[in-house]
Amino acid sequence: MAENKRVISIENRIPELKKYRKKKLVRHLAILIGIFAILIAITLYFLSPLSKLDKITVSGNKQLTENEVRKESGLRIGEFVIGIRNGKTEDTLKKNTLIKDATVSKDGLNDVQINITEFKTIGYQQKDGKYYDVLESGIMLTDQPRQFPIGNDLLFQNFENGKTLEKMVQQINKLPKEVVSSISEVIYSPTDSDKSHIELYMNDGNQVSADISTFAEKMQHYPAIVAQLANGQKGVIDIEVGSYFQSYYQQNAEKKAAEEEKKSNQ
Repeated sequence: MAENKRVISIENRIPELKKYRKKKLVRHLAILIGIFAILIAITLYFLSPLSKLDKITVSGNKQLTENEVRKESGLRIGEFVIGIRNGKTEDTLKKNTLIKDATVSKDGLNDVQINITEFKTIGYQQKDGKYYDVLESGIMLTDQPRQFPIGNDLLFQNFENGKTLEKMVQQINKLPKEVVSSISEVIYSPTDSDKSHIELYMNDGNQVSADISTFAEKMQHYPAIVAQLANGQKGVIDIEVGSYFQSYYQQNAEKKAAEEEKKSNQ
């Protein structure tokens, strides 16, 4: 009896084993079909136009043209979209002297949107009858001269690209807008005793003698200094060491006295 029960038990399990094997086979087939379907879909995607960059849209540019921004990005129409790294493209764009910031984003399946922020021009260096943009970053554009300056921005003289110009622009960037707008020209005029000496011509007719390193700290008080002058009085305001004023009348009188003394001694 025990042997018959064992035989009947095995026979009852055979259909269940068959069902299990069938389910397992179906599952394996489904996995294989799924893998092949994915591979086919990937292949079709890479063969289709949707996988390749179709359009690059540029915004935020003023000095740079759209084509120049596209070229600077390093992106090329027709390259695989999947290979584009937004962060890397942004870093590439920011290597350009004019570009302050850049944002790159995918637009749809195969388009890219580039938005840039350019460094502002705060003034112009005048040289040989041409005008070169001085940017808020402290860099002067030497390869894009203009015939005329645009607007009423500052005029720089005797500066070159380097630390001196960078420091000068940093100081200007610290000043209130109303003080900056009161300056007409900034002239770099180093002396034997002061390699950072500058002279300024103001729109109100005054001149300012200063040092680059302390310029912003002292120049922010310019409106208060001018307010203490007699009505209509113009002259040179020295803020290099301390702060004192000498009128043009005093300067001319001293110059005339010196010339007369020189003549009398001859």
